[in-house]
Amino acid sequence: MEMRVVWRSLRRRWYLVLALAVLTLGATLLVAQRTGETYEATATVLVFPPAQAQDPTGAMTQANPYLVLGGVSQARDVVVRALTSKKIADTFGETYPTGTTFEITPDFTNSAPIIVFTVEAPAPDVAIEALKTLTDRVPVELEKMQSELDLPAGEQVTSVVLTRDEVPATTKKAMIRSALMTMAGLGGLGLLLIALVDGWLTGRRSPSPEDTVADDDAGASAPVSLHPVHVDAPAPDGRDPDRAAQVEVTARLLKRRGRRDQRGEAS
Repeated sequence: MEMRVVWRSLRRRWYLVLALAVLTLGATLLVAQRTGETYEATATVLVFPPAQAQDPTGAMTQANPYLVLGGVSQARDVVVRALTSKKIADTFGETYPTGTTFEITPDFTNSAPIIVFTVEAPAPDVAIEALKTLTDRVPVELEKMQSELDLPAGEQVTSVVLTRDEVPATTKKAMIRSALMTMAGLGGLGLLLIALVDGWLTGRRSPSPEDTVADDDAGASAPVSLHPVHVDAPAPDGRDPDRAAQVEVTARLLKRRGRRDQRGEAS
């Protein structure tokens, strides 16, 4: 359907467009009110390299782990993949109420092996509890990864919590997102329905091709001459019957053509 046709239909049915705007606005406000504000809490966890390493001679050396942070980026990525698995997501959804979501990503702002946790929940205590649960899973996943390597504790990759919110921040992202989705969906569908209904109603009023041909044939079978007809024997009351009949047919045909022109302009 061309946009020009849609715009013309909406202009003809402006009252329906006005009613749709009121309905869409009311539904959007209702959805936004029911969604309400949410609470967002964030945390960062550093994947820590081992403090001891074995040199080429086999002797154990003590090193500063902060000098070799780049060497555990792959371990960080494995932990992120494990924490974003379907199993963890299903357990999280069963534990916390509807509307609680989480996001776990590597920190791409620097080269350190840092994991960023973001939790969004409908209540502040839920956000804090869910965030703590996720960050506590990091050492568990690291231990599971290294359990079969039989490494001493000093040679294992560990983790440390760098930051974790104690009080979540209030956010309106979920409310705005729900309101925009409602407005776009209901408004777009309503405008499309109005255009379709207008096209259907306009099509019902328009004459069919058979009716147009029949009208043209009827007009062609009755030729009209606008010149006066000479009559030898006028009627007793002084009126010319042939001329009166001709004027009546002419008026009828002109009226019929006027109706067809109006239908053509309306369509």
